[in-house]
Amino acid sequence: MNGAVESHRSFINTWECDENAHLNVQFYLKRFDEAARVFAFQQAGRPLDDALPRVRHVRYHAELFAGATTRTVSGTIADGPYQRHVVHRLFNLESGKLAATALDTPLPGFRGCAVNAADVERALPRGVEPAPATPMTAEEVLSAGGLCTSRSIALPGECDAAGALTEQFYVGRFTDAAPHVWEQGGVGIAWLTQNGLGRVALEMKITHHQPARAGDGLMLYSLPSAFSGKTFHLRHEMKRMADGAPLVTGEIIAVILDLKTRKTVPLPETAGARPSNVALAD
Repeated sequence: MNGAVESHRSFINTWECDENAHLNVQFYLKRFDEAARVFAFQQAGRPLDDALPRVRHVRYHAELFAGATTRTVSGTIADGPYQRHVVHRLFNLESGKLAATALDTPLPGFRGCAVNAADVERALPRGVEPAPATPMTAEEVLSAGGLCTSRSIALPGECDAAGALTEQFYVGRFTDAAPHVWEQGGVGIAWLTQNGLGRVALEMKITHHQPARAGDGLMLYSLPSAFSGKTFHLRHEMKRMADGAPLVTGEIIAVILDLKTRKTVPLPETAGARPSNVALAD
């Protein structure tokens, strides 16, 4: 990419991989978060514990496995509807393949390292609306057929130097909640296991409303929101336990992966049918 600069290098550790034997999405986000902070510091003098972008939109293009080395390059889009948005492209150094991309809302007061929109077309939103999400209340999620999928506490070791929860640990909670949402959406874990299948994300948008801070109690409410062909749509709403304030909205498009062929397969006929043994509310 003309104008892009290197912002991150890393190595895929075995402990970062999940039950599908590839890099878990929270560790893609860890790399993008660090790349974004380094890029903002180097190019605009922003502090390394600066606030997360209002919206971060991620697309996953190729799997990463243990032992791979990665390189991330970053720039700002020079033209088109996403002008001034910051774009990050994460590559597998061994194969040269593009593994994932992230598109962040504009960095205040910075226009450098310009790249053409045509050169980063694969990073642009497709299945998820680019505008910031309006948070749903917990009651709205539950009444729509969702459930509470996590209760946790933001730990100091999960936060940056300013005490705000980092992107990895929002998404880590999403990934831990996902099996509950799939089950709620009629795609049972037992069926996946029996057929040698796994769940993988294709696209994700994270809208930040206000930061979670060390010591905050966190409530995560999740909803299977749509089913279309091979795709399963999930929505997550994270609230502060003390007052119910909205913290983050996560919107995810996922598919089922055949773990032998590493190819996607159709959703089962049960998709969209709520299992009778899953409670909707406390």
